[in-house]
Amino acid sequence: MQSNHSFNFENVKNVSFSRNKYGPELLIDVAWISNMPSFEKSPIPYRIDFYDITLIISGNGSFWLDNQEYIVEPGTVLFTSPGQVRRWFVEGLDGICLFFPAEFILEHFNDTLFLHRLRYFHSNQAAFSLSLNAEQRSRLRERMKTMLDEIKQLSGDSNHLLRAIAYEILVNLNRWYAQRYGHNLDGVSESTVSKFREVLERKYRETHQVSDFAKILGLTPGHLNHLCKKHLGQTASKLIESRVMSEACRLLVHTDRDLGALAMHLGFADPSYFSRAFRRFTKVSPRDYRIKGKQRLHQI
Repeated sequence: MQSNHSFNFENVKNVSFSRNKYGPELLIDVAWISNMPSFEKSPIPYRIDFYDITLIISGNGSFWLDNQEYIVEPGTVLFTSPGQVRRWFVEGLDGICLFFPAEFILEHFNDTLFLHRLRYFHSNQAAFSLSLNAEQRSRLRERMKTMLDEIKQLSGDSNHLLRAIAYEILVNLNRWYAQRYGHNLDGVSESTVSKFREVLERKYRETHQVSDFAKILGLTPGHLNHLCKKHLGQTASKLIESRVMSEACRLLVHTDRDLGALAMHLGFADPSYFSRAFRRFTKVSPRDYRIKGKQRLHQI
């Protein structure tokens, strides 16, 4: 459905994930909307750079994601992928939110397509809302509350517990989503976009150019970008960058390769260019990211 509340996507507010909200860097958060003074719950459009799952506890109205309207009522779950634009038209809104950057899931997980396989993220063909029954609602709320309690008293192994519960929530929601909408929703699975993701997984260290991937797939770069934006919510160039940088994050923390060797391994001829690209993507230098990541590992 096209929005009657049109706006210029170029002028929307950008909201980034707060990595140091609790002092030490934490790449996942759970919070009640009523306890987040900065939570934008008005018709003002804003774009987020992280994944968000919101369980509505109270309030009625509508939620606009890009130009699609979803009904808001208690028991509804709303899903947002990075880059999507949100607006709220809801009275008495409250709920509990689980949100995280892709890095939190992928940093210690070999399946780099995991988030793209979830039916409720990165798709233009499916709904980004789900109505839960009473049992599902109670179970999701309890698991989110367990995460919230853990965040309030962080310890050295909290990241592992939070990640484990997050996996459980994501998989259960995917199952519930399939029960509600059917098992054959992922029309992307046999499409050109799916083939692009497969090629990307094999070639991301060899080339970072959209034109090279488009040539392999027999497309123009513009058409590949269009398809990725339509079906995955991001351009091909953004997906390539995300894949390369997620691997960089993993290698920085779990290996001792010097930056020159690491940059070359990831397809960068110039280590300084890699450092600039990494800083642009993560907002920190590779060296600082490595130090913080290894500190987290040693705390466990």
